[in-house]
Amino acid sequence: MLDILLLALLGVVVGVATGLTPGLHVNTVSLLGLGVYSQLGFDPLQFSVFMVSMSVTHAFLDYIPSIFLGVPEEETALSVLPAHQLVLSGRAVEAVKLTCYGSILGVGFSVALLPAALLVLPAVYHWLRPFVVYLISAAALALILRERGLQGKFLALLAFALSGVLGLLTLNMPGISATHVLFPVFAGLFGISSILHSLSERRNMVPQEPYGRVRVDGEVLGGGFFGALGGMVVGILPAMSPSQVGILISQVFGSTQRGFLVSISAISSSDAIYSLVSTYTIQNPRSGVAVFVSRILDVDLPTVLLFIGVFCFATFAAAAIQIRVGMLAARHVTRIDYKLLSTLTLVLVASLLLALTGPVGLLVALASTAIGLLPILSGVSRTHLMGVLMVPTILYFVGLM
Repeated sequence: MLDILLLALLGVVVGVATGLTPGLHVNTVSLLGLGVYSQLGFDPLQFSVFMVSMSVTHAFLDYIPSIFLGVPEEETALSVLPAHQLVLSGRAVEAVKLTCYGSILGVGFSVALLPAALLVLPAVYHWLRPFVVYLISAAALALILRERGLQGKFLALLAFALSGVLGLLTLNMPGISATHVLFPVFAGLFGISSILHSLSERRNMVPQEPYGRVRVDGEVLGGGFFGALGGMVVGILPAMSPSQVGILISQVFGSTQRGFLVSISAISSSDAIYSLVSTYTIQNPRSGVAVFVSRILDVDLPTVLLFIGVFCFATFAAAAIQIRVGMLAARHVTRIDYKLLSTLTLVLVASLLLALTGPVGLLVALASTAIGLLPILSGVSRTHLMGVLMVPTILYFVGLM
């Protein structure tokens, strides 16, 4: 048991590093580790504990770059606008705490709902499977139609279509694996494009309040609960992202800025749990980490319960670290040249792309960046860029791929 605890602690440390590194996804680290874990002396269960701990810690810490630098991953992309509204009013710490509380509530409600999920998920999944293509298509259409005006709807459709073509061209392209290619795709769509745009708009960070008070009221609790349910949906439906489910929830139930940030972060942490639960209940992993775990380990109920314990342990550690790092960032960020920091971030992301995916990955990132700038410059939601996964998934379910 001591080895499990030590590996969970190691996962927290690595998850902090991956979460705070702009553009570096936990799946990339997991993929690299998958090839060397046996050489390091880990057995499959030990390495799985490490990856689970790393994934939940990463889910907490990756809000820091998205809040302060505007370098989101897909899971945090939709939180950038409301979080930056708080940053521009000097309330970055409040944004950090809201996303932290949302992640905690997502884990808490997911654990509370786990007994029901273990019983219900298999039946729901098998009942929904024939209708998956219609559900995904309906969700994409609803997100496009919510844009204002005919021009907004057209631009949203264009962003969805272009990203869909990008997905069709890159997910099976030679020279780079389907798992690796997601790094340059999402780095370009949601990361590099955001940095380039922010460089053209601002020079220095607004001074931030050192402490942000967040009252845990019905709005925060409600956002956490609906986020946990949304994470369950993401955990069973292919190609649906936390951002898309979050915006659909806000459209149906309504949401303020605070509730929205809580809901989005709760969906991400809940999805991390239910993607592993799906591996056991429906034998269909829904996240990169879950895929890697399923490749090296037979996931049974005792293993799921062990993973839940690791999730809870990592949640407490990651929450404390996230708030502490967020407060330090808010205190010192005004002393840093924003353009210099953003430029260094671009260099870091480009170096990671070249090292992990080679010249082909750089070309994919450039194409993704061009498409990622479209919704930013036109003012439509960036969630339409998830067409990069939705279009190939739709075509797969209708038998065209």
